[in-house]
Amino acid sequence: MKKIIILLLLVGFTKSYAQEPVIPVAKKVVNKFIKFGMKAGVNLNTSGDIDEIISSNSSIADIDGNRNGFNIGIYSEIKLLMLYLRPELHYSEFKDNLKVTQSRIEAPISLGLKVLPILSGFAGPTLRYEITSDDKLPTGPEDLTVGIHFGARLHLGKLGLDVRYDQGLSEDKLNTAGIGSSSVPVKLDNSPGLISLGLSYAF
Repeated sequence: MKKIIILLLLVGFTKSYAQEPVIPVAKKVVNKFIKFGMKAGVNLNTSGDIDEIISSNSSIADIDGNRNGFNIGIYSEIKLLMLYLRPELHYSEFKDNLKVTQSRIEAPISLGLKVLPILSGFAGPTLRYEITSDDKLPTGPEDLTVGIHFGARLHLGKLGLDVRYDQGLSEDKLNTAGIGSSSVPVKLDNSPGLISLGLSYAF
């Protein structure tokens, strides 16, 4: 009986797609589970204290006054039931503690969980490469630093709105977490934490 049911399901699936070329069918499958898009956002000054972040960015005027740079790039998003995996690649500019403008290439990799149809939380590591005056490309792990990020995202059709906090991993933070810096295969990052507000659009 079980074999008959499976056979009927296979016949039904075959009939549904028998009249369609292979490429459009594959495209439908890809579009259902994977999407690509562009993203851009503004970076804001932050002390890392949640209460201060909320109070100092409570209006559009406050956000504009705290603007510290921008980021722009691309992303892909892979659906995994209620979860999704979202690798990104973007260019980012910000000012450091000495008010000197820094630029870097960042690759955040987020694992997200949809808590509502239009709302999700996400977190993950951020790989970073500082762009220097000689524009040398990274050649190995020793040229990269790593950070962590977390945030929340609104899903509005093809549009996405997110707020995230991104922080480098310094030696003090690793020691606090009980992880020795010698066990981390990349350079540590003492740059200040950043809050970013982002807008993304899926193709």
